[in-house]
Amino acid sequence: MRVMPKLRRQFGRTNPIDFQIAHAGSGAKKLTTPPLIALPVLKVAVASPGEKGDSSTMLHRAPVETMIAAPRKWCPNPSATTCLRVRGNAMLPLIGDGYILAVDSSQTDPFELNGKVVVTWHKDRELMVSRLHHYDHTAVLQPENREYQPIVLSNKNRWQIFGKVLWWIGKEP
Repeated sequence: MRVMPKLRRQFGRTNPIDFQIAHAGSGAKKLTTPPLIALPVLKVAVASPGEKGDSSTMLHRAPVETMIAAPRKWCPNPSATTCLRVRGNAMLPLIGDGYILAVDSSQTDPFELNGKVVVTWHKDRELMVSRLHHYDHTAVLQPENREYQPIVLSNKNRWQIFGKVLWWIGKEP
């Protein structure tokens, strides 16, 4: 970072983030504050199958919409975790349009992610969220909403696993 000061501004956070902790309830309870991690919510849309996501694969350059504080236990790899918005309803009832996903981009091994919700990237479909399944020697992206067709992954169509979805949040419709 000393050699390239421009990168320090781009990657490093120079100002600490000020968290305000809200305590629910009343009385003189002694509450301990769990360690919190500040996660950026990027201005990048991840599509559910049937929609088109943003093309950005260089997320470290994506603009930040806001920040979310999450418990440290929820983020096994904080430096590789970012939050992205969902576009589309193919993951309903699990994940809806406008939800925010926390994605760990250090977890990309397809065999360790069998049955997990992942974010993938393809040059034609861009960023997409779906559930990854392995059947014998075939990998499939399966939407939660059965009205949408699964996508069979092959070496020919060059899908890349971007990361594992750790958790998500959303507002009630």
